[in-house]
Amino acid sequence: MIFQKNKFDVTILESIKQKSFSQETFENEEKGYKIFLKWLSKQSKIKRDEWLFCGEHTGLYSRGLSNFLFKKNLNIWLENPLQIKCCSGIKRAKTDRIDSQEIARYAMRYIDKFTAYKPANKEVEALRLLSSYRNRLVKMKVMLEVSAKEMRRVISHNETSRLIFDDSNREIERIKKRIDAIENKMHKTIITSELKRNYLLINSIKGVEIITAVSMIIHTNNFTSFENERQLACYCGCAPFPNESGTMKKGDRISRLANNELKVLLTQCARSAAQYNPELQAYFQRKIAEGKSHRLVINNIRNKLIQRIFAIIKSGIPYMENYLNPFTNTAA
Repeated sequence: MIFQKNKFDVTILESIKQKSFSQETFENEEKGYKIFLKWLSKQSKIKRDEWLFCGEHTGLYSRGLSNFLFKKNLNIWLENPLQIKCCSGIKRAKTDRIDSQEIARYAMRYIDKFTAYKPANKEVEALRLLSSYRNRLVKMKVMLEVSAKEMRRVISHNETSRLIFDDSNREIERIKKRIDAIENKMHKTIITSELKRNYLLINSIKGVEIITAVSMIIHTNNFTSFENERQLACYCGCAPFPNESGTMKKGDRISRLANNELKVLLTQCARSAAQYNPELQAYFQRKIAEGKSHRLVINNIRNKLIQRIFAIIKSGIPYMENYLNPFTNTAA
């Protein structure tokens, strides 16, 4: 299935060697979902409980049908669009129907990679929407701040520029109040739900900001989507990978495939921790003195923060500075 804003395209595939396809387009709303299931029942002889729905994970546009199918106890698999593209080979033509064929073939070939879709709980979904709205407000605020300051600097003695500057500042203050209101709503959503435990644990780590903790909860579905810290580090674009071929050996490198929002937030946290977290500050200064690059050391700190976050989530014990492992003393 390929999702668009107002519609989604479907291809039915029952065999990998199948050459003719049943294809149709439906409205991307509940009325279209019901018509889709009725159409599918007439087109396929396979038992309903053996159906597998595979589509691209396109965020908001794929969520409606996915939640509808989940409530019907049907198997739904949302895959990363880049993963499907990399496995589909060279394509010269591109239409929604051709893309839906490729997704159906992908699901048939890589059925062993099937991961059942599970919707986020109500609180995580609310946080996702609030966080997206907050990000849009922040971008608007920054845009107004930059343009107003530049106009004031370049055209400082002009009545029109003063009018725009003053009006921009009033709008900026209004946006700031909206951002504060959204952040308060996010805080209340967390504190009054089961998310409170992990939220408070993450905030116990010096250098990890509140917005980073919220984003971690959102993107990990309250730490149920990743099994270990290595997987999360890969998702955030922090994990190093070998970079060699034949006699060429350039050392480890970081993949550009990442969730840029989390990567940026973790970078800010790492820089803050390098200044204000005594242990990580000492680590940062030691590695810089050894001649390590600033970028490498910051990335190492990002990984250390991820490791600590996973450790305290697993143990349920808030982070403690200068913690001494009792088993180490016993072994000594």
